Amino acid sequence: MTGLFANATIAVGLIIAIWALIHLVIGRPMSRALHASQLVLAAMFVILAIGGIVQMTSTDREFARLEFVGYLVLSPLIPIGSWWWTRGDRTRIGSAIVMVVGLVMPVLILRIQQVWAGSA
Repeated sequence: MTGLFANATIAVGLIIAIWALIHLVIGRPMSRALHASQLVLAAMFVILAIGGIVQMTSTDREFARLEFVGYLVLSPLIPIGSWWWTRGDRTRIGSAIVMVVGLVMPVLILRIQQVWAGSA
């Protein structure tokens, strides 16, 4: 569950957060590209979920499998929910929501990796 794709997903989340912060600071309305970036992040989490579940089925290590699957399955809903919430809101508040999601998603990946490692 630790790998290049997980690191790339963390990087994308942080890039989106920085991009949204720039929009927020300069007072620029949220662009369509920034809005669409949430769907890119959600797609990356879907791929991460599929890969994580496949890895889980091929190991017999002891870890919290239900918690792991729960994180993987529910994680894509956060950027999708953010996309839905901000779809009609192109203001600075929309940029702030995208920024928060961009910061939360990398932390979520770290938590998923902790569960995978078997630590509490």
